[in-house]
Amino acid sequence: MAVRPRIQLLDTVTINQIAAGEVIENAVSVVKELVENALDAGADEIEVETLGGGQGLIVVKDNGCGMSSDEVTLALKRHATSKIEEFSDVFSLSSFGFRGEALPAIASISKMEILSCPKGEEGSRTIIHGGEVIAAEAKPRQLGTTISVDSLFYNVPVRRGFQKSPQTNRIAMRKLLENRILSLESVGWSWISERQQEFHILKHQGLAERVAFVMGEGFMQEALRVDRVEEPIRIVGFLGSPCFHRPTRLGQRIFINDRPVDSPLISKQISEAYTMLLPPQRYPVFVLKLYLPPQWCDFNVHPQKTEVRILKEEFVREFLSESIGEVLARSQESSSYKKTSLTLPTLRFFDGQLPEISLEQPRESMSLPVTQLATPSIRSISSLGCQQEIPAVDTQTEIVWGESQEVRFLTSLGKIVLAEDSEGVHAIFTEAARKHLFYLSLIENQQEHYKSQSFLVPLCLEVTPQERVFLLSHIEEFKQLGIEISQIGPCVFAIESAPTFIGEEELKSWILSLAAESHTKVDKKAIALLIKESLTQTIFGKTLRTFDISWLSLLWQIGKPEKAFDGTLIRRLILDEDFIKE
Repeated sequence: MAVRPRIQLLDTVTINQIAAGEVIENAVSVVKELVENALDAGADEIEVETLGGGQGLIVVKDNGCGMSSDEVTLALKRHATSKIEEFSDVFSLSSFGFRGEALPAIASISKMEILSCPKGEEGSRTIIHGGEVIAAEAKPRQLGTTISVDSLFYNVPVRRGFQKSPQTNRIAMRKLLENRILSLESVGWSWISERQQEFHILKHQGLAERVAFVMGEGFMQEALRVDRVEEPIRIVGFLGSPCFHRPTRLGQRIFINDRPVDSPLISKQISEAYTMLLPPQRYPVFVLKLYLPPQWCDFNVHPQKTEVRILKEEFVREFLSESIGEVLARSQESSSYKKTSLTLPTLRFFDGQLPEISLEQPRESMSLPVTQLATPSIRSISSLGCQQEIPAVDTQTEIVWGESQEVRFLTSLGKIVLAEDSEGVHAIFTEAARKHLFYLSLIENQQEHYKSQSFLVPLCLEVTPQERVFLLSHIEEFKQLGIEISQIGPCVFAIESAPTFIGEEELKSWILSLAAESHTKVDKKAIALLIKESLTQTIFGKTLRTFDISWLSLLWQIGKPEKAFDGTLIRRLILDEDFIKE
């Protein structure tokens, strides 16, 4: 007979370790919580030091108000806080933390040391292992607090096994600290990672200097200043020029009452203001700080406090729309900016724009010897693209169609080609087909260097510190595609050569987009495939100008797939005559 489970109280250490699973996800969470504690203590100088991406050591030093020895002991207990006294205080918060859970949670899963000294006292040193205080003594120190966290998750091996790589943690920490640099202009910041100074921001440096540091000088050169008040709301920050855009929202930094937040509401409202200024499926880049009455905001949605509920949402949306719209309208009137679309040089590949041919055209007039339709292998697609140019289709000249050993091409319906084989008649969607074939050529040639052309003057590429990490980590993957990149400054790279099938401006835009979208990925094989897929999408997202129908017979050499690598439809077997009418 099974023993009946008995209800019992958990001990404090176990409770704290369970709570740590909600509050402390990784080393980045530790840095976030300790930095917020320092800010709530009134610090205006904060220094962060990390080793092993925070897995080895985290030290956060501040010049805040400090704690007495008794306060340190109390702070290590759950729900001990100086931020609120009753629940209603949550809705008028000006502090970053209020639950009183972070410090005991961190202490329960690490080896921690706290040095702290309030004004007029000597200071103290407290050592905690796994939530248990093992030593406490008087220790002289200047005003403020230093908290050291060592051996994170040492007593929770299951959690330790799920931690990400040090490099991934460093990237996330940089974004976390960059957000703090942007949100609090009166605070000086220093970060030492792996015993090297990553940055040192002085507390007197203003928002413009901080935005230039985080977003890059290229962003700031044409950024649009926003500063508007409509009581009780204020918005301040910088909007990216319409020519400065990204494929994702990762270039958007949003702050509400100096808290970095993920706000679909704000992001969508600002993107709508840019609707007529950006290419399709591109997003604006910006740094915006919104100040609302505390009682309008509920940050008590998630332990990480990156989500927020806004009370008067409609009022805020209208304010945002008017503020952003006015700035963009003024910039269009006063600047010489003209919206242009990037164009590629004549590509050495085929064009999806086929001439219209009547279905009544006699099939006898569309014959062509098989030898003229002979096609090269997948491996040679890109080499052909770099060596010779396929002439553009002359729409005034009759197109001659024909057949190979497996397939006969019949006619075209706009961007659809009809082909016949032993299985029946197929509709081939040329946009997806050409994209898939080009992608396969990149995969096939992954061990070879693509033939490329050196630039007389290397292209200059300015990136953010985050994007720099990505580029430095994957220079070899770009080199395999014939793209030579070298670092010539702290956040400046030179593109020395590139394949001839992509234009200069398109190349720069693609690399910036890839770096912005993929900076958190570090797996070399995954990145190699991602780069090839991204390059394919970039090239074939544009209108191509040349076409050679013989390339379509390659589909039969590779098993006539129905879908491309990205899931788009390549081929459909026509079983109903009504499909043609559609």
